[in-house]
Amino acid sequence: STNLSHKHYTEPLRIVLLGRTGTGRSSSGNTILGRPAFWVELSPSSITARCRRQTGTAGGRSVSVIDTPGFFHTDLSPQEVMAEVGQSVSLYSPGPHVFLVTLQLGRYTQEERETLEWIKAMFGAEVSRFTMVLFTWGDQLRGKSVESFLDESPELSGFVSSCHGGYHVFDNSRQEGTSESPEQVLNLLKKIDEIVSNNRGSCYSNVMYKEAESTIREAWERILEERGAKRPASLKETEGKENAEDLERARKEAEEARKRAERLFWCELVTALGRGAAEGTRRVERKTRNSVLLITSNTFILRAL
Repeated sequence: STNLSHKHYTEPLRIVLLGRTGTGRSSSGNTILGRPAFWVELSPSSITARCRRQTGTAGGRSVSVIDTPGFFHTDLSPQEVMAEVGQSVSLYSPGPHVFLVTLQLGRYTQEERETLEWIKAMFGAEVSRFTMVLFTWGDQLRGKSVESFLDESPELSGFVSSCHGGYHVFDNSRQEGTSESPEQVLNLLKKIDEIVSNNRGSCYSNVMYKEAESTIREAWERILEERGAKRPASLKETEGKENAEDLERARKEAEEARKRAERLFWCELVTALGRGAAEGTRRVERKTRNSVLLITSNTFILRAL
């Protein structure tokens, strides 16, 4: 383990922040780095639209942090979010040491549930070895233990148990304003060190991501085969409109319909992935009549023909 520790300390600790919009990913990155490295603003809209990488020191070692767009982004579609989040792996060569999944204490909604399912589906089974849940808004515990909070949600407790890194609690409002890393950051780094040690110095690799991507592709093709791809609403359907006001209203309606359809499709995809894991996935070679699956280096996009 001495060699692993030496290697770990001579290369930057690579951290990727994941989570739903509004759970404090960017603030957590700032807490880790001890400076306002990522833009944070009190807003009902999503702030982070692209992966952002910042480096610094924490606990006496070099740390590199990537902030990613939040799931359920207010301006990006699920496909766009997952494509951008996928970039976090390619940005980190040879790969991240840990994924920190941010969850707000006292809040566990359907969107949180879907976010956790999407993360497991997107990165595959191997991701659990490199994952830790980072509970934010730790000040809201008010003396209540995290264990009692988890007892209230067996589903969330199960996800935390599946993460080999367990969990950690952050209070991002605590900014000591000193050059030294606060205790909550030092304790986090100790837990990440344990993850690195348990993984014998390895990290989540692009190969692991490609394998997960292949599984998603198969599930996607299976969905398309079973029900066919529904063509999303488009501006072509508004060609008969007479004036600009009608066109703009129709455009907004079409955009809202597209977003609803995309979210439903991704939920169906996650369900299919779970079904495929239970039944064994099968490859579908036949293309559907109305759509084609475009595979890029980091994502896949359903495009109407």
